Amino acid sequence: MTPWEWFQQNTYIIVGALFGFYLLVARRFPSVTSWQEFLNSFESKGGQLILLWVTDLIVMTILVRYWKFFDAQLQTTIVGLLSGVNGAFLGAIGARNTNTGGNGSAPPKLDVKFVPGTEPTEKKP
Repeated sequence: MTPWEWFQQNTYIIVGALFGFYLLVARRFPSVTSWQEFLNSFESKGGQLILLWVTDLIVMTILVRYWKFFDAQLQTTIVGLLSGVNGAFLGAIGARNTNTGGNGSAPPKLDVKFVPGTEPTEKKP
């Protein structure tokens, strides 16, 4: 394996290590409060869907890279599992409550009041 091939296979690791080194040298770490707010953003329906989507993308990237090394039965099993995960993802998107803005409160009720009619001026025979 040449150094260039090794670099191509480990690009994400190298870029991540360089970014971590930059943060270490620049001392630009996030505060505890900002980190907690970031993590709290994943405690919503949208945050859970984003986590599922990112996880699905990572798994798909790994599978595409190593797919040719798997036997047929393992490929069939993986396709079945991914179909279930993607079905759950699409079902969760379709089941989101959009009437309330996603905050879980009940939709506003229609307030209709009865207004009695007036007596007719002419009487019908």
